[in-house]
Amino acid sequence: WAKLEVKAENLPKARDILRQGIREFPRDKSLLQAAGKVEERLGNYAGAREMYSSSLSIEPSAVTLVAYALLELHHPSKGKPADIGKVRKLFEEALLVDPRHGPAYNAYGNMELQRGDVERARDVFERGVSAHCTDAASVYHGLGKLELSLGNTDAARDILQRGLTEVEKHVTMMENNQLKRAVFLAHTLGMLELNSNRVEKARAIFKKGLSRHPNSSQLLLGAAMCEVKRGNEDGARKYFERAVNIDCKHAQAWQAWAVMEMRAGNYSVAKTLLECGIKEVPTHGALWQAYATMESRRSNVDVARALFAAGINKCPDQVSLYQGWACLELRGQNFNRAKILITEALTRDKRQGLGWLVSARIEEKQGNDGLGAMVLRRGLE
Repeated sequence: WAKLEVKAENLPKARDILRQGIREFPRDKSLLQAAGKVEERLGNYAGAREMYSSSLSIEPSAVTLVAYALLELHHPSKGKPADIGKVRKLFEEALLVDPRHGPAYNAYGNMELQRGDVERARDVFERGVSAHCTDAASVYHGLGKLELSLGNTDAARDILQRGLTEVEKHVTMMENNQLKRAVFLAHTLGMLELNSNRVEKARAIFKKGLSRHPNSSQLLLGAAMCEVKRGNEDGARKYFERAVNIDCKHAQAWQAWAVMEMRAGNYSVAKTLLECGIKEVPTHGALWQAYATMESRRSNVDVARALFAAGINKCPDQVSLYQGWACLELRGQNFNRAKILITEALTRDKRQGLGWLVSARIEEKQGNDGLGAMVLRRGLE
């Protein structure tokens, strides 16, 4: 019952149901763990800690230990930085309880990778591979993504392929969440091949994945992108349509389909697709960006401005929207407005190289070459 309410995003109702269950069965570790997840999603991190601790005091569980570790990583006690030593200890305890718990290795390895400790991350993922996890897909996927992040394409390809081979041996016995992770594995390998211009290899991977997971919107999108690369727009449209019919919230599918139609000169179709995507996922900034950019290129400057503004209203942290709007104003020589927008972008994320380039270009266009050079130097610091 509570699961249904969580799925429907009715978290307060789910909380009430779980609290009622805990009153009836105070020693049920699964109820306490589920209540902890709901409290965490509601932003009650202290309550989530209490629920996870209560669950673990009854019986240690790898699932609960991983949830607790991620809570301590992302939402440490107020005013304190994350205690990485404590987080590592929780992950290690999870692996002691269940040495074949794939999600524990995946979460643990990803934490180390995000902290920049590549060797420790690789060690965690390789431990997972050696453990022959019941959910092998998440471990192989994590290790493959690590190698991809380092530019080791051949190593990533080999790892992902090995992972797919391993997963296919057990696909009939997998639970729903494990099947989803197996899909991610196939999707990542297919996209690796597509981005390496090995289109036919990618196409074969997506087709094989769809033979096992015909309702995967991610795999359908990958197959569509292969057809786009092959110049087969009609074939791509069929895959795009299936993807958004299966998952109308799949923003990337709406966007990629619209971009294909835009490049083919089918602007009215592209406009309809972008509007559908925005209606379904209004907080996906890239949809607003694509729509505004299309209108800008068609010289519909006021429409583009309105779209950038609406996108920023819905997605205030989407830096690319400020950058895109600044570029529009720069082309129209509205330097003051462009400067305000690009300053806002850099305030939100100083690591974006494009922001510094645009800022420098604004100064150069105003004849401030020295200031433009200074801006670029600052961006390199």
